[in-house]
Amino acid sequence: MDATATTAIPSIDTTRNRIDWVAASAFGLLWLALVARLRFEWDVNPQYGYGWTVPFLAAFVFWRRFRNVPDAERPLNVLIPAILIIAGAAALVPVRLIQEANPDWRILSWSMALAVIAISAAGLYIAGGLRWVWHFAFPTLFILVAVPWPTQFEQAVIQGLMRAVASINVEVLNAIGISAVQMGNVIEVSSGFVGIAEACTGVRSLQSTFMVSLFLGEFYQFSIFRRVVLVIAGAILAFVCNLIRTFLLVWVAESKGLEAIHSWHDPAGLTILFACMFGLWGLSMLMGGSSSVAPTASAHARGPLQIPRVVLICLLALTVTAEAATQAWYGVHEARAAKVEPWNVAWPKEAKNWKEVPVTPEAQELLRYNEGGGGSWTGGDGKPWTMYFFKWLPGRTAGLFIKNHRPDVCLPASGMTLRSGPQNKLFEVNGVTLPIRAYVFASGATLLHVYYCYWDGTPPESAPQDQENWTAGGRMDAVKRGKRDVGTQMLEIVAQGYENEEQAERAVRDQLAQVVKRG
Repeated sequence: MDATATTAIPSIDTTRNRIDWVAASAFGLLWLALVARLRFEWDVNPQYGYGWTVPFLAAFVFWRRFRNVPDAERPLNVLIPAILIIAGAAALVPVRLIQEANPDWRILSWSMALAVIAISAAGLYIAGGLRWVWHFAFPTLFILVAVPWPTQFEQAVIQGLMRAVASINVEVLNAIGISAVQMGNVIEVSSGFVGIAEACTGVRSLQSTFMVSLFLGEFYQFSIFRRVVLVIAGAILAFVCNLIRTFLLVWVAESKGLEAIHSWHDPAGLTILFACMFGLWGLSMLMGGSSSVAPTASAHARGPLQIPRVVLICLLALTVTAEAATQAWYGVHEARAAKVEPWNVAWPKEAKNWKEVPVTPEAQELLRYNEGGGGSWTGGDGKPWTMYFFKWLPGRTAGLFIKNHRPDVCLPASGMTLRSGPQNKLFEVNGVTLPIRAYVFASGATLLHVYYCYWDGTPPESAPQDQENWTAGGRMDAVKRGKRDVGTQMLEIVAQGYENEEQAERAVRDQLAQVVKRG
């Protein structure tokens, strides 16, 4: 929007004197509640780490637009937006209740963000009419760039982009004489496989570049057309930068060995990220525009109208009620819940061909577990085994987000094909009941039987089909039972060389009996 085309209130000081602090407190608490929920993903998911900058950038843009705010106009109707504010705040109460048990359910984050935006727009309409709604549209909507994409959509976009990056790099590598083969998001060269660590992290710079493009378009007061051009240019720049980064890492692996990648991974990533950001900034400068916004004055400027106090009181009360009711609901259920015997693993270090499988720094950053690791060995029947085990202490929300990185999401990205599963099972192992999800993957001609256990410290259901259910119905059932983070463990064991699922399951039960211990 052209910020110089409107008539502002007389001065900044006069504007400050007209601030309705009750309204500022009510809407400020509402936005604080939204940021408090989004921060969990910003903290534990490096892909959305940039989210912490978005509220501050939005506040800066709001302040800058507030300096040049147009005259308030009387709304045609106050009742409808007032009802929208109260109804929207009331709708956030059940959303907050469901979200406590399902912090990884991203549709709830979108529901909460859109509700907060709608409530804020209704408040702006009452205060200054449609003119104010339009004037403050950008800072109000900007928070959406920090809301995590729905998992299925995100995986489709990121995996598609990663496959495109791998495919183009394979063509370039073969053209310059380096033999390379694509396997999903992974590139195989003579020294080994490159890109496995990237299969789950995706193209991080894409979303952060999208955020920067939008902000620069606003900062330099571009027209809508130029903003669209900048966003498209940013997406292309991010894709090209990832092409260069992947090519560099593959070239390092081919010329210096796979171990050399670790010393190049972060420097290459940071260099490409800064190149992308500075490239966007340079493009913004070339496109022109002005970053200065001078407040204008009017002798007859009209300040904001007052939002009815009853509406603001209802908004405050419902925002507080959402949090208080949530804590009360889960607190009561946790007090009544039966205690579950804890368990741990004893790594089979005496087994034949035992070898610790290191967890890459990238995976450690993504998972943020308190303790755990991986190992491989050869069973008594000569079959190879691989196992990973991670533990998150109570309150470590990263453990809940691991459900977004389960086998059926991550393994296909590394070139494997899902043949069957998941099948819910219950394994009784040394007095411990383990809820298991069984999968069968194909890696070339090799079948991998993957058994995945997500244990959240609550008593498992008696029937296998009633175990941890990540469908909408299962998530709502978790709310009904008052289940939330009380400590999380994840165990994944992979069996190779077995002809059918029955043989693999018997072998897995035998192996688990040797490694799973109570206490």
